[in-house]
Amino acid sequence: MRGFSSSFLLFFYQIALGGLFGLAFTPFHELDRAFYKSTGGVLFVIAVLGLWGKANLYLRSILDSFSRMVAAEALAHFLFIAFFACYIVSLWGERQAFRAKTFAACILAGLAGLFLSAHSFYEAPIGSIETFVYPLSFFLSALLLGSVTVGMLIGHWYLIDTGQTLDPFVRIFKFFVISLAVQSGFSLVAFLSLHFLGTDHSVVEVERLWTDHSTLLITRIVIGYLGPLVLSWMIWRTLLIPHTMAATGLFYIALLGVFVGEILSRQILALTSLPL
Repeated sequence: MRGFSSSFLLFFYQIALGGLFGLAFTPFHELDRAFYKSTGGVLFVIAVLGLWGKANLYLRSILDSFSRMVAAEALAHFLFIAFFACYIVSLWGERQAFRAKTFAACILAGLAGLFLSAHSFYEAPIGSIETFVYPLSFFLSALLLGSVTVGMLIGHWYLIDTGQTLDPFVRIFKFFVISLAVQSGFSLVAFLSLHFLGTDHSVVEVERLWTDHSTLLITRIVIGYLGPLVLSWMIWRTLLIPHTMAATGLFYIALLGVFVGEILSRQILALTSLPL
């Protein structure tokens, strides 16, 4: 089981990776290049902060008891940052093939690092339900964090480019709602799967979560799932007016709910090693 520091720093990694998926979901030719420069820059800084925080953890783990998995995870994390930097640089030029290749490489390296990180939080046979639940849960969390972050940032862009059509905002909003709905449903599936099909360790931890940390779990569900779901309906009603400034403000509140919910999820991960 990993401590809270490692669990929390995963939060930064997921925002950056999920944000790239959010950018991929926007219509590149309909938004000004400056939006991708600014948003990509914010996501890159978040990714660097995550690597900076984990660098010491990687180093200590490799030096104290060398692990190929930890070394591979550190390498994937470094490559994710390196390819991300190349993508940011490509936004200032017209080499579209280079931009596409670095973006794809960044996504692949990011996914590899995320799945390796997921593997480090459980010990179970490769054919166990944990091998399916942990990586998918981490990935869906990344999509949710990235979609709400890009949604809030694109709302700010509409305050700058007032003549922009509403389609890009609606597309990222739909991406956010789908990510939120899928992640909410999968959390229930993961809880039941680990309880009934998981290893003995997972079964014990699920029972301990419910008996010793039920308040934490309920708070995570209310703030991280139910609150943003209500806000998503309010955002949609606001976009129908349309009033992008109000929708952006609501996205701010939804972002706070998702972020707090995911931080509570990292606390659950640290206490029980469960990806809920």
